[in-house]
Amino acid sequence: MSLTLFHSPGTRSIRALWLLEEMGLPYELKSIKYDGAYFASDDFRAINPMGKVPALHDNGELIVESTAIMEYLMQRCGPTPLSIAPDNPEYAAYLQWLHMAEAGMASYIAVSFGHSFGKAPYKVTDEFDAYCRFQITKALEMLESRLEGRDYLLSSGFSAADISLGYTLFFAKACTGTKFTETVGTYFSRLCARPACQKAMADLPK
Repeated sequence: MSLTLFHSPGTRSIRALWLLEEMGLPYELKSIKYDGAYFASDDFRAINPMGKVPALHDNGELIVESTAIMEYLMQRCGPTPLSIAPDNPEYAAYLQWLHMAEAGMASYIAVSFGHSFGKAPYKVTDEFDAYCRFQITKALEMLESRLEGRDYLLSSGFSAADISLGYTLFFAKACTGTKFTETVGTYFSRLCARPACQKAMADLPK
């Protein structure tokens, strides 16, 4: 196995990079400054036909979705305690938050962020932007409830679901100025204090 991760600071590739660090896996990092023109070029689309990051190359295999990359790494390079097995009582919660962090939160954040800056591919009606923000609020309320009495999403402790959601919370705070409750804010700070998270975000602009 020879892992190469194409990464751009501040993007969803943080999820993959953070997981690689938590798992202690050897990998080659190709860090690229975010450049829409380059990502749309034939040169980069030969790396990732979708023209975005992350892209993980593993001996000819290409995986491009951040949560899919996470599952791929845990299944191919595990076992790891960061992954929860189907017979675990918390499996449903684990799987839900692993994917909800992207599909139920980050996707809405991206649309709302792009809309607020008038970026053409993300330009939507104000009504749809309000809908996206409503969905973000509902998800944060659900998270608030989930964290009651827990340090992490699962009672058993830190897992890949926290990595997936940790990036989403970073995205929300950095790009939309979302205000967190004390519970969510403390949880986010706990995630950011992890050495692997700090390494994955070390190249962010100061």
